[in-house]
Parts: sequence; structure tokens; C-alpha cells
Amino acid sequence: MEGKLAGFHFNDSKYGDDDLTVGSINPYQLFLIFKELVEGMDARGMNHATDLGWMIDASHNVKDPLEDLLQSVEAIMIAYAQSLLVDQQALSEAQQANDIVLAQEILQDAYRTDVRALVAEARLLAGGALSPLKLYRSLSVRGTLVKERGAKTFSTGL
Repeated sequence: MEGKLAGFHFNDSKYGDDDLTVGSINPYQLFLIFKELVEGMDARGMNHATDLGWMIDASHNVKDPLEDLLQSVEAIMIAYAQSLLVDQQALSEAQQANDIVLAQEILQDAYRTDVRALVAEARLLAGGALSPLKLYRSLSVRGTLVKERGAKTFSTGL
């Protein structure tokens, strides 16, 4: 794919591939992935809003799939927002000086910043719900879907 930075399937895994909600096991790793994506896109003059294609690749065997997706998107948005807080200039200087401790402090300072309210406000300003999971549950979406589609599911094993 010429002109593309890379492809990435977001999920978290403990027992096998694609088995857990994005960011549920190691949110710091998710943050570091986004830090690399942001740095790579910025170095290439790419637009964060339009030039990044990603997908959530998780198995929804334990939880309601829509609730899992809502949690995954929230984790992704938080990690992305935190990655934008990394002081890239200071980090580059620490790396050039081989100051591992300072580099770690710079990364962890961004990671430890609570951006949840900022992410919720951005979602609200974009026309979304302040709390998507709470809205999903309050509207009884799952119950409505079960009434429409039925509770029985079939799997072909393919």
C-alpha cells in the first residue's frame, strides 16, 4: 500500500489472538503504539483525521459486542489523546543525550495525564454522546435487538 504508514489491528490478548477488549490488559502499550503512529504521521506530514486507517480486531465471545466496541473506541481515543501530549522535542533531546530516565519520565507524564473529560467533550462537540456506554444501556439497545432478531444464534464454524 504505497503512501500508507502501516496497518494495525487493535485488540488486547492474554490467552490467544484477538480475545480481549482493546487496552484492557496493557493500556500503556496502546499509548506507546499511538505515540509511534503520531510521530510517524507527523514526520510524513500526514493528517491525523483522514490519513490513519485502523480497525478493531477483537473477539466478542464474553461481552455484548457493541459494549465491547464502545469500550475499545474509548480506550483508543484516550491513548490517542495522551499520545498527542508527548513533548516530542524534549523526548528527542533526551534520546539524543541517551537519558533513558528522562525519556521515560516524558512518556509517562503524557500517559498519566487523565484525558477522559477532554475526550468526552470532544465526542460531545462532534455530535456524539457524552457517555456512549451509559446511553447504550439506558436506551436498552441490546434488549431491542434481541426482540427484533431473537436470542438464538447460529455458528457455521467457518
